[in-house]
Amino acid sequence: MKSNEEFAKNTFGDLIFGGSNTLDPDISPDLQSRYTYILGNPKGEAEPREKFAWKWHQDKDGLPRTEGLDMNALYVVMLYAVEVPASDVNGQPHTTQFIDLIEAYKNLDTEKKQQLERISLRHKGPSFSKEAVDVPSKVHPIVSTHKFTGEKGLYLGIDTTIPVGMENNLEAAKSFMEDLFQTVLNSTPIYSHIWQKGDVIFWDNSQVMHRGIPYDAAKYKRIALRLGVVHM
Repeated sequence: MKSNEEFAKNTFGDLIFGGSNTLDPDISPDLQSRYTYILGNPKGEAEPREKFAWKWHQDKDGLPRTEGLDMNALYVVMLYAVEVPASDVNGQPHTTQFIDLIEAYKNLDTEKKQQLERISLRHKGPSFSKEAVDVPSKVHPIVSTHKFTGEKGLYLGIDTTIPVGMENNLEAAKSFMEDLFQTVLNSTPIYSHIWQKGDVIFWDNSQVMHRGIPYDAAKYKRIALRLGVVHM
């Protein structure tokens, strides 16, 4: 586990989010560390830990509450499949879906690009976080310039994202974000990764949005180890 953390930090960034300082006695110590978050139902829970991730989102969970970090800081996630469900709730292979938001921006028509370039989003901590209500919001433009490649793309955030100016009209904010994301879905290819035990995948949350497909946790066990690294 430690070698994985050193590899991630040395390769991608300076600050690692996730994990716990306290070991769970009911989970193998080989699966736990200060920086590794366990997704799934490692103790056979019927309510999987990552249920919130079945919605399209970008993993920016630690950024709103971290002073000095821009919402579009380079944030790379590594996910390692220890145990994989035999199928999802639809009887299909266990899958995570990804969308490239730089490609999504390129696929928009000129008028839509110009509209979005005038809009910023207000980001709160994620809705599943107990401390989200106390986290100051951060503002970031929808049309984002990638920190390293310099390419323009979309940064849509998570389900607590609100367009600036719509803070007092949450229904309008929700409708705007849903319509925008439907436009993205209609024009952007989706990559579906079918998981095999032992897979390790990486993605850049500055550019990529993703979601997990629900599975029956009462029937199957899933264990995935997540390591998130941020470039300061």
